[in-house]
Amino acid sequence: MRTVKVGVAILATVAVGACSDINGTAADAVLNADVAVVASDATLDGLRVMRDPGMGMHGLGLMGLGLNGFDRTHAVEFLDGEGEKQDHYDPLTTESIHLTHDVSGSVTRETWSATVERHRDLLVSGLEGQETTRTWNGTGSEVVSRSRMTDGATTRTFDLSGDFTIADVIVPVGGDQRWPLSGTITRHWLVKVTGGANGDQTRERTVVITFNGTQNVTVNVNGDEFELDLSTKPGFLPHLRMMGGRMGRRA
Repeated sequence: MRTVKVGVAILATVAVGACSDINGTAADAVLNADVAVVASDATLDGLRVMRDPGMGMHGLGLMGLGLNGFDRTHAVEFLDGEGEKQDHYDPLTTESIHLTHDVSGSVTRETWSATVERHRDLLVSGLEGQETTRTWNGTGSEVVSRSRMTDGATTRTFDLSGDFTIADVIVPVGGDQRWPLSGTITRHWLVKVTGGANGDQTRERTVVITFNGTQNVTVNVNGDEFELDLSTKPGFLPHLRMMGGRMGRRA
């Protein structure tokens, strides 16, 4: 399978022959690439929450800190194996944690910037005893406003809003394995494109990210597939590649 680097290079490629605004078939490919970047950034942020060894158990860890441009607040509820509430975390008897997590702030990632508000309602299970994995499920909502993607002389502006579902994302604990073993994160977004030739337009996009135990995972945006490198460092544009050698459509 041939892949090509995403980011400025791939966005420039899919834009060849297209108008500078987001309209038409070629521009749909550009929009899908832009949406893949935004969804991947959100996913990388979510994985940092899942990997946090404290997970808010003691009011510590990533949850209560400003990180990567975001302000964060959280609340936790501890549950035993029978689903009964506990007044504190017990490493032997706590089976799951119900976590609500809110982030807000401005994002700047090289060629992309935006303002983000995100709410997560999560349940992490498999904690009872000496666990080797933790399983994450949950839902959430988010607004990504004033999103600006710059590609050379072209700047694309759009706003996104919608919800997401985290389904059976299994995260290893300890050992050499760093990456989620399986599971999906699905996002449904309304994307409002600002200032196109036909005026403001709203498009729908569905993004599915599938984990496979490696650092390279598939990002599917309305049928266009990209490969995300989960090792992308905080604060940097997600490392993405368009899969299958398809460089986008021509107008």
